[in-house]
Amino acid sequence: MTTEVIIALIGVLSTITGSWTSWFFARKKYNSEVDNNLIENMQKSLEFYKKLSDDNRERLDEVLKRNEDLESQVSQLRNQVFSLMQTMCIDMTCEYRKQVNSISSINNGRYINRQYKDKKGTGNEAKASKKV
Repeated sequence: MTTEVIIALIGVLSTITGSWTSWFFARKKYNSEVDNNLIENMQKSLEFYKKLSDDNRERLDEVLKRNEDLESQVSQLRNQVFSLMQTMCIDMTCEYRKQVNSISSINNGRYINRQYKDKKGTGNEAKASKKV
């Protein structure tokens, strides 16, 4: 019986030793695979956010260009309205001329200086300079 017990102990020890050795080396492999998966996921996220950022930049550029075009159109329309008021309201009795004293555009419509009078014509003016 002693030989059988020795054989059993050797079997148990060799099983424990083999299990521990395989766990030790497999742990390094699993850790490296997890790290690689993490790096791949981060790269995919980075690519996604780069695409998103580029798309947002393109949209912003388009909106800014459209905004400049619309500002230019508004400036042109204001000038047309003012010139029409000048031709229609030659004397100072025109009601609309009392409301808008002057509209001037400087630097291709980038800056607009407007002066308003109240409807009673008391001369109280609120000056507003606005960067468009």
